[in-house]
This record gives sequence, structure tokens and C-alpha cells, in this order.
Amino acid sequence: MFKIKQALFLIFGITSFIIFYIGFLNYLKTQDSNMGLLILLFSVIVSVGTLLATFHVSKNLTKPIETLVQRMQDFSQTNIVTPNPCDDGGIQELHILHKNFEEMANKVGETLKKEKQLNIKLKEIDTRKTEFMSMISHELKTPIMPIMGYIQLLKKEELMGELNEKQMNALNEIAISTERLQKIIQDILTAQKIDLGKLSSEKENVQSRVLVENAYRAFYPYCKNKDVQLTMLLDTNDNVYSDPDRVSQVFSNLISNALAFLPEKNGTIKIGTLNNSDENVTFYVQDNGIGISDDQQKNIFKKFYQVDTSSKRKKEGSGLGLSICEGIIKNLGGRMWVKSTLNQGTTFFFDLPKAQVPVDHLDSLDKPSHSNHLAS
Repeated sequence: MFKIKQALFLIFGITSFIIFYIGFLNYLKTQDSNMGLLILLFSVIVSVGTLLATFHVSKNLTKPIETLVQRMQDFSQTNIVTPNPCDDGGIQELHILHKNFEEMANKVGETLKKEKQLNIKLKEIDTRKTEFMSMISHELKTPIMPIMGYIQLLKKEELMGELNEKQMNALNEIAISTERLQKIIQDILTAQKIDLGKLSSEKENVQSRVLVENAYRAFYPYCKNKDVQLTMLLDTNDNVYSDPDRVSQVFSNLISNALAFLPEKNGTIKIGTLNNSDENVTFYVQDNGIGISDDQQKNIFKKFYQVDTSSKRKKEGSGLGLSICEGIIKNLGGRMWVKSTLNQGTTFFFDLPKAQVPVDHLDSLDKPSHSNHLAS
């Protein structure tokens, strides 16, 4: 790409050469030597004048433009306008251009300064909000333990006496509400740890089959009692490098969500693994519930988001469950996503990295081995 200075010298240089060449040809062809010499001299003067004019124009036109370009480049890197006298070469258009640039740069600089100050304030507010939420959660968690303790004491007839049916129902309702409150507080604390990057995990090599079986065993009695068909399907048994307790927490949230949105009859939930890549094992929880619309899927992993926002919604909770699940999976080096069709069902997927095979064990992979399989 040519610079203005180069373009000017190229154009006027060719013009000067053409003028000189015409004068030189006339000098050679004309019969009147005096006239030919005069034409040659005139062409030389015009050519030299053209070159000098080109140099003058280039100096007064291109230098201010180059200065302005340099200032713009500096501003794009530093967002600071370097104080500099307006070098416009006496050209009105360049003067206006310099002036407009300085005004624009000052406005942009002020805007960036205000934005920086606003970001600092927002960070301070966010930090205070996080500290406040953490403090409130801890303060709420403290009185829950004695409440739960006294509930258990009241249920023991040998210590507190026998309760009638109405009293026992009220006590059970208190216990259920207290457990629900405890779950909400725990969710808030976990969400805060995820936001602050302080969520702890203890990773180890574990069979993917074991992770699914643990979830299956934990929910099978409840599903059977609710007449819900819980099925376990294993496409792979590769080891993953992960935290079994955190994965169990994810399965628990996903299965609980699935149970909340199943049809009243013929509800089914499928959990299992897929072998879709060499680096990860894919786990899933599938149901035949009400499904999630495309618009809702975009927000499904946001904190406090509820699919059912009606006043009589079936599912009770903080709206943090799926956000926490995604945060846990990301913390374990994986990812989570959802596929759903309204009135047909929903499937939540999450990947976990496979365990690395030690180099000294690579030779044993080709040798036959005996493994035990769980009959399901």
C-alpha cells in the first residue's frame, strides 16, 4: 500500500519526465536550433519546478497527515492524547481534522475513565454482595443445627413424651421446612464458593460405572416408591479423573430436577455413560418430562433461574441447582449442556476427563485381562 508522499512523487516524477522528454524530442527534431534550445530549456525549468512543487506540497500536506496518523495510532494503544501543537501546514481541512480528532479523543478518554471508575465500583459492590451473602448464609446456618436437634428430641417419646397425631404432623412439617431451608443455604454457600473459585475437590481415578451405580443405588428406592422407572445404561467403563462426591452431587441435583417435572404416570429416568471421545466420558440424565423450550434452555444454567415461574409451580428450590452443577463440572475440567423437546423430555449431559494411563502400564493393555462386571 502506497503512502501519500510516495504517490505524489511517483505521479509528479512521471509528469516531470514526460515534460522533459517532450522538450528533448522537440530539441532534436526542430530545424531552428535556437527555438529547440529554448523549448528544451523551458521543459527543464518546468520539470525542475514540478519536482520542487512536489517536494513543497509533500512537506506541507503529507507531514501533517503522517503526524495525525501517528497520534491516532498512539491513542489506539494508550487511550491517551499526546499534547501536540496543531501542525496543519496552513491547510484548513487538516486544521479541522486535527481539531475534530482531539475533541473525539478527549470524549473517548473521558468515557473510558468513567467506565474504569464504574467497573471499580461494580467490583466493590459485587465483593460486598458476596461477603454479605456469605455472612447471611453462615448466620442462617448456625441456628438450624439446634432446631434440627430439638426436632429429633421431640420425636423421642422416652425423652419428651408421646405426641398426638396432630402434633407429630406439625413437627414433621417443621422438619421438612428446616431441611429445605438448610438445602437452600448450602446451595448459596456452594454458589459463592464457585464464584470465588474456592470450591474444593479431591480428584482421583474412578470407574465411570461406579459413579453411575452410586447415583442409581441412591435414588432407586425413592423412584420405586414413586412408581418411576429408573434405568441405568452403560456404554463405557473408562476411568475418569474426578471427585466422586462432587459427581454424586451433580447426579443428585439432575435426578431430583427430573423427578420434579415427570408426568404423573409412566415417568421414566435414564442415567448412564456415552463413549463419544478419546479425552472424555459423557454422562447423562434423561427424562420423559415436560421438556424445556429453546428460549429457556439459553438461561437454564443461570443462577436463580426457574423454568416454572408460576405461583403454583411444582418444583420448590433456590434456582441454584443447575448453576451449581455446571460450576462443579467446570471445576472438574468438564462441561455441561442440555437437549430438550417440549412435552417429550430433557437430557442433561456432562463430560469428565478420562484418567491418564501410566506409561509403564501401556504394555499391559495388549495382554488379556479378567474383569468383573455388575449384572444389572
